[in-house]
Amino acid sequence: KTLAKEEQTREKESRTLSELSVRLETLDVDIRRWEEDGAHRLAEVAALLENESYAPEVRARLAALDEEIAKVGYDPQAHEAVRQEEAKGRASEKAYRELAEARAALTPLEEEIENLRAGLAQEEEAFAEQESVYEKEAASLAAAEAEAPDENAAYAALLRLREKENRLNQEVGAAQQKVDILKDLRKRMAELNAAREALTLQISRYQRLERAFGKDGVPALLIEQALPEIEAKANELLARLSDGQMSVRFLTQTAYKDKKRKDLRETLDIQISDSAGARDYETYSGGEAFRVNFAIRLALSEILSRRKGARLQTLIIDEGFGSQDALGQRRLIEAINQIRGDFAKILVITHVDALKEAFPARIEVEKVEGTSTVRVVM
Repeated sequence: KTLAKEEQTREKESRTLSELSVRLETLDVDIRRWEEDGAHRLAEVAALLENESYAPEVRARLAALDEEIAKVGYDPQAHEAVRQEEAKGRASEKAYRELAEARAALTPLEEEIENLRAGLAQEEEAFAEQESVYEKEAASLAAAEAEAPDENAAYAALLRLREKENRLNQEVGAAQQKVDILKDLRKRMAELNAAREALTLQISRYQRLERAFGKDGVPALLIEQALPEIEAKANELLARLSDGQMSVRFLTQTAYKDKKRKDLRETLDIQISDSAGARDYETYSGGEAFRVNFAIRLALSEILSRRKGARLQTLIIDEGFGSQDALGQRRLIEAINQIRGDFAKILVITHVDALKEAFPARIEVEKVEGTSTVRVVM
């Protein structure tokens, strides 16, 4: 059950890993598109901004306006303050470019590559937005040639850019957290694979033990080792009971009904033979079947007791004489007398009156008018 749960978790994590791999491939395509088109354009715009060579006509007209403003008594201190604010904005823009370049330089590091790829796509969108803003600002500058510069709008735009930068930084941090989670999942997957291999090895060992202790394993070997001894002892007793006419044979392997199979199946069949040949157990009479049962059970009990190092103390034979003819009864009594020395006590239970005198001591139970009486005869 634990393995099944761990397998479900591994499949779920594999699907998540596949989704992230697809997303990574999409980001790779966007990065290559950015490197082919957007990066060159960004370098050109950065050079224009660095060299202050953008909008020459507008800048010339702006200088002319400055001269006209000076003629009309324009406040130079206020103008210088505006210029300083504008210079600060340029410094922020330069710092922003340096930050982007620093992020691009971290691409060789494996831990930051996913963040930078996501950041490059976002920066491309941000650059497009900034370029659009720049064009709008240039148009606003052309429209405001006849008007005084609006430092409040410039400051508000700067605040918006800073706010956008902070938001991008937060998105980069969130992406980094996802990368860390992915690393933990990969580590967990490796641990689960190792645990799975250990469980697989343990299962294979249990399966070998199961086969070893199954019916075709150790028990079958033990039975095969004991059967020849049991068979020999049972045939020795059965020969006494049948005057050497009957014998048994234990079969541990037999052919499959499917004739195409060349191997044998494990079984335990008893084959009985007499003067007429080998026949099934069901075809023998009750007396003959009793003699076979008696010989096998007695042989099995003797072998088991000898293997355990203990001697059988008591043998109880309950009925069975009624199914024998006179010769069979006599042979059964002879067999019991022959094995008398192997037991401390032999008890024979029978209703056949003719057998009363066959044994030296007996316990007679008689029921008279609903009451049973017991009498010991020595």
